[in-house]
Parts: sequence; structure tokens; C-alpha cells
Amino acid sequence: MLGITPQYRGTLRNYIIGFGSLFDDIDIQRKDSSGNVTSIIRVPLSYGPAQKYISRINSESSDVAVVLPRMSFEISGISYDSGRKLNKMSGYTGAHTTEGNKTFVYNPVPWDISLTLSLLVKNAEDGTQILEQILPFFTPSFIVPIKEVEELDIVRDTPVILDSVDVQDTYEGDYLTRRVLEWTLGFTLKGYLYGSQDNKKTIKKSTAKIVNIDTNRDFSHQEYEVDPTTATELDDYGFSASITEFNNED
Repeated sequence: MLGITPQYRGTLRNYIIGFGSLFDDIDIQRKDSSGNVTSIIRVPLSYGPAQKYISRINSESSDVAVVLPRMSFEISGISYDSGRKLNKMSGYTGAHTTEGNKTFVYNPVPWDISLTLSLLVKNAEDGTQILEQILPFFTPSFIVPIKEVEELDIVRDTPVILDSVDVQDTYEGDYLTRRVLEWTLGFTLKGYLYGSQDNKKTIKKSTAKIVNIDTNRDFSHQEYEVDPTTATELDDYGFSASITEFNNED
């Protein structure tokens, strides 16, 4: 219906990977009564809803218990951000194609991507250790360089904003229910989504009108080779050049 060729750039996937990479190297320490570190545990991170892991924890039929602590994240929503709208007529130009043309894509459309990071722990100490490795870096935003379009090599410094921090304790329950302390962090990633790609022909010929500034004599009947990128250099010879037409020639 939109009249365009379907294509997939993987921009949303790159946003998800970039966001997850922020939290994939968090460790917690186990200490003895004297305060000595006895072990260091890497907190596993996966994509998916936290409720899935909570259900497995509370399920009696589960063959393998879910090890805590662990983290999970997911996209919770996407909304258009009109405040970051760019000029629709401008865009990005890539390298030359095999036909001698250049790849071109118009300016992207700004979208806010809401993401939720869930921390599942069984005691308060584990939760505070993880939080203190995350919260100091968000004031409330953190900049992440993310490659948005692979074929045009577009890399943008993308803000990730921390919106909220909530906690839920499921300690109350029967003796068979495992305690799960869940911290929920809400983020907004300021992303962009790109439209279809086009091929632009290279300008090989231009038509110019050259007039002597002193005598106002028109030299248009004579043939001159004018490079549009250096046309202003003709002023050094007493001429004024104005480009009136561009032509693409095969």
C-alpha cells in the first residue's frame, strides 16, 4: 500500500544489542563475616519478560531451578518524538554503486524506544550491589554510539535516559514460595528509523551564465567548462558565475 520495496535494516535490533551491552558485565561479590571477598559472580543477562522467570521460580514442576541473581530486559513500547523531527528533504549519501550512482537515504524519523530492565535477586544486598553499578552512570542520560545503517556506515551517539526505578518484594507468601526481590528500571532510548534507499545520479554537466562584472557583457554564447564546486573562483578573473541548471548524463 505504501508503494515501497520492503527492506530491513536491523536498526531496532542494533538498538537492543547496544542497550543490552551496557549491562552484560555486572558482577556481585560474596563476602565472609570478616568482609573478605570469597567469590565473584557474573550476573547473567537475557532478553525477555521478567515474569517468565518469576513463574519458573514459583513453579513446583520446574526441573531446574532458576539461579538468582539474574537480569532481563525487553522493549515495552515505541512512540513518535515530534521534537526531534528532521528536514524531510535532506538525507545521507553513501558510496558510489557499480553503475556510477550514489546511494541515498532521506533523514530518519525520530522514535522513542521504551525499555525495561528487571533485576531479580533473592536478598537486598545483591540488589544494591547491582544498582550501584548502574545508577551512577545515568544523570539521567548515558550516551551510547550505535551503528544505525550498516550500508551507509551511519553511527550515532544515542542517548539512553533512565526514567524510573521501582522495587517489588514478594517475600510474603507460604513456606514453599521462594522470595524474589525485583527491581524494575525504566529507560527511554532516543532512536531513529530510516526509510527506503534510493540511487542518485552523479552530476556530470552544468549550464552556467557568465557575465563580465565591469562591462556587463554577456558571454553566454561562448562555451565554458564550469565545475559547480569551484564556480566562485571565476570572480578572480572579473566574472560572475551563476549555476542555472544541472544535468545528469549517462
